[in-house]
Amino acid sequence: MCGRYTLTKPLKLIESHFGPLHVNLEYRPSYNIAPSQFSPVVISNSGERELTAMKWGLIPSWAKDEKMKFINARSETAHEKPSFKSSLRSKRCLIPADGFIEWRGAEKQPCYIYQKDQTLFGFAGLWSTWKNPEGVNLNTYSILTTEANEKLTSIHARMPIILSSEHYETWLSQDSSINVLRSLLTAYPSEEIGFHSVSKDVNSPKNNRSELLQSL
Repeated sequence: MCGRYTLTKPLKLIESHFGPLHVNLEYRPSYNIAPSQFSPVVISNSGERELTAMKWGLIPSWAKDEKMKFINARSETAHEKPSFKSSLRSKRCLIPADGFIEWRGAEKQPCYIYQKDQTLFGFAGLWSTWKNPEGVNLNTYSILTTEANEKLTSIHARMPIILSSEHYETWLSQDSSINVLRSLLTAYPSEEIGFHSVSKDVNSPKNNRSELLQSL
């Protein structure tokens, strides 16, 4: 699973990597993004990419209340699960990130995981619009996961899906078939991943500073 991630790069780099983008949020870098926080998400709006803020933890449109929310979705079964299948068909997103955190072993040692070149990347995500009892729409998202690559199995059995930039357009396009989309949902190569142990201060979502990601 993926329960924490980071997005620390400047907005200009995000626009360059995922753009051209219509920016529809007030951006602030984060060193410790946690569930239920509002974070940047890239969606396709009438064929144009938009960077907007959504709440992490997908609430299906048919849910009765906010208690039903999913921070992750298993890629192997998302196409058949009621909570995700409609989003997989028509509400896919890219989640900008530059690293994520998993906890290793009985001691729950947090490890910061990233691309070796420490560049931006996009998680494969799903989103949904849920209307609360007051009639206000809330946009929420979930990160798709798959079995961990060989390098990360010592930390966790699963990992978030990192899409290659060449697949961004296919993932966002409304013309992509389910079979094509599912073919993109694979583990990122071990040789392109790096990681190191970090302070347990990252366990608290209240902590959000660059020192959290320093190697121990």
